Amino acid sequence: MFTFRIKLIIAIALFFIQLFPAVAAVQVNINVEQPEHHIAIVELKFDQVSASKVDFYLPTWRTGRYETLNLANGIRQFVAKDGQGNVLSWHKTDKNTWQVEGTLHKKITLTYQVYANQLAKRTRHIDDSHAFIDSSAVVLYSKVSRAEQHIVQLLVPKSWRSFSGLETGENSHQFIASNYDQLVDSPIESGINEHHEFSVENRLYELVIWGEGNYDSTKMLKDLQVLVKQSKHIWQGYPFKRYVFMVHATSGARGATEHVNSTIIQRSRFKFSARKDYLSFIAVAAHEFVHTWNVKQYRPQGIVPYDYQQENYSNLLWLVEGSTSYLQYQLLLRGNLMTTDEFFSALAKRITAHRHKPGKEKQSVAQASFDAWISEGGDYGNNHSVNIYAEGFLASWLLDFDILTKTELSKSYRNAHNQLYQQHRLPNSYNEEDVLSILKGVTGDDYHEWWQENIQGTTTIDFPLLLAKAGLEMTYANGVKDKKSKQTKVWTGLKVNVENHDVIVSSVEKDSPAWQAGITTEDIIVAIDGLRLADNELENRLKDFKSKQIITISYFRRDQLKTARVKLAAIAENKLKIMPVEKASVRQKAFFRAWTGVDFPEEK
Repeated sequence: MFTFRIKLIIAIALFFIQLFPAVAAVQVNINVEQPEHHIAIVELKFDQVSASKVDFYLPTWRTGRYETLNLANGIRQFVAKDGQGNVLSWHKTDKNTWQVEGTLHKKITLTYQVYANQLAKRTRHIDDSHAFIDSSAVVLYSKVSRAEQHIVQLLVPKSWRSFSGLETGENSHQFIASNYDQLVDSPIESGINEHHEFSVENRLYELVIWGEGNYDSTKMLKDLQVLVKQSKHIWQGYPFKRYVFMVHATSGARGATEHVNSTIIQRSRFKFSARKDYLSFIAVAAHEFVHTWNVKQYRPQGIVPYDYQQENYSNLLWLVEGSTSYLQYQLLLRGNLMTTDEFFSALAKRITAHRHKPGKEKQSVAQASFDAWISEGGDYGNNHSVNIYAEGFLASWLLDFDILTKTELSKSYRNAHNQLYQQHRLPNSYNEEDVLSILKGVTGDDYHEWWQENIQGTTTIDFPLLLAKAGLEMTYANGVKDKKSKQTKVWTGLKVNVENHDVIVSSVEKDSPAWQAGITTEDIIVAIDGLRLADNELENRLKDFKSKQIITISYFRRDQLKTARVKLAAIAENKLKIMPVEKASVRQKAFFRAWTGVDFPEEK
């Protein structure tokens, strides 16, 4: 009888095991006990596989950066073993693929060394004070294991603290990802850091700061609490219960990357305290927070699902990045984290950059989206291309004003983004026709012709007309009382860098005086009108001349001395300013409020 009961219990247990099989999990052990040499030892344990050989991959790019990267270049001492500890044969089939053989019905353990010294790329960085781990640059995956749960265990110095947007496991250095995609979109920051928590509307937020600098974490916390409340003005609902702001206050690295419920922001350690520097920081935080919806929850066709082994193409990356740049100001203005004057200044800089970007006549914002993977900066980027952030911002602005106008201020571009969130959330995606359908639903109008002209084409933007709708105007005033004055200064179209006392041309604007004279990048300017040019003297020397005057510029090209005659032109001496018109109408004031969410700034 007793034996029968034992057999019955075993049978029932086997039945439930078959009915509810254990969830396959990949164990990820990362040992950073000796971080001063930027080295970690990674151990990956995979459940039993059903193939005689398995390809293990490292991504060729990471989320949030549309650029192929050499992420596999830091991996050495690769070893594969089965569950019994027997060494398995392997070979590389390409730069980031390791093929392991003899794996049928075996558990697999991979061990390898990772060299982590890529701080600026926000991929992996280990030193004696911290470890920043974006798993796309550290953890291998297979086609099967990509869908499996990953349990990450860090072995770090005792004084370190570890944080991530991932769920915490059995200890403070263990994290759990439901699959590989979540793992690589949830970086880990471990080390000597400053940590804070706050709650807003039943959601937990964390601020983790690594590095020393002139930041004020109390102010950062206060402003972040205000910032996160403003998303309700765009989207209905939250895609997370917990969000982590990670900040690196460091040297030689800058930039930020959005992740599924966290962000990593890198800034120079002394770029926090001055108002313009702090405004830049909080604007970046707003940008990355907007991304929590735009791209992390609704994503264009072509990058759903992510293909980590090659470029992911879409004509809508401008909407991913440029619209995020545009919507960040909705959060900042509505939270009173930036003044209207500061907003006007940021807007003026974007208009000025657009006006001095000849590439806008050669490449549409849709083409720039598709070619984002091969985009170039510098002289070529300026004269022959556009940027998905900058031009995407302007395309979003045009759309917003068009929607506001057509709906008599009852709807805006924010409504379109909320509909993208509601209708096309992952694992779904959206395409251009989906966006056009949403725009028609918001306004009642067909947008195919508008799209062809402004997104697929290279339209000219009438900024004065655009600004006038909101009661604003462009000026080059030296002061408020003399708003219409437009003093000029001479202009060559040259941009230069000074390196080891050499004045080196970094960019020449297309059709500018210097362009017409044949001067190009990497020319080394040595003299103007026969007199030597010293470090950082170019701008001051040009003040001695007038518009339409011809000067002779001497320069070295390929170590040969050459000269060029440059006929100077004129541009406004003062920076472009955006200001309220003197007597804004009721309609203009209402338009401004519907656009920004704040009252029209009455002139002082």
